[in-house]
Amino acid sequence: MLYTLVMLVCLADAPQACEVREQIVGDLAAHPGAAFMQAQPLVAHWIEQHPRYFVQQWRLLPDLRT
Repeated sequence: MLYTLVMLVCLADAPQACEVREQIVGDLAAHPGAAFMQAQPLVAHWIEQHPRYFVQQWRLLPDLRT
């Protein structure tokens, strides 16, 4: 099932400078609770790839484009 991973990310050096990032993710479970658990490593990977940012909050939404 496709989901949209929505993250509010902020610059580590300027925590007031935040923006919303959205990423379409697939191959997650159809059950929202299971998909949420599967998405946690995706958020961790994003953090590793973007060391100047931190994730203030995130959520997983069903992708309505399907």
